[in-house]
Amino acid sequence: MATRTRTRSGERQPQTRQSQIRQSRFGVRFSALERTARETWAETKKITWPDRETTRNLTLLVIAISIVLGILLGAVDAGFVKVWNLLGPVL
Repeated sequence: MATRTRTRSGERQPQTRQSQIRQSRFGVRFSALERTARETWAETKKITWPDRETTRNLTLLVIAISIVLGILLGAVDAGFVKVWNLLGPVL
């Protein structure tokens, strides 16, 4: 008994023997995984990567912000340590 599938236009076509074997062997999980992989690859082809100069500028920006935040957090931490040491004898 041949099973039938619908095409995009709504027509019914019989499944080939190979697709029936794949369906019975791997079931729905494999076909869903295969479809996800195909869709992911298609979306990956649509990515537009930035040029070299933009990448360099954004990388330098991230490094600069990291350094500034590191200095700021270090200063805040040093301030808390001083306050803690001043309050140490009181507590």
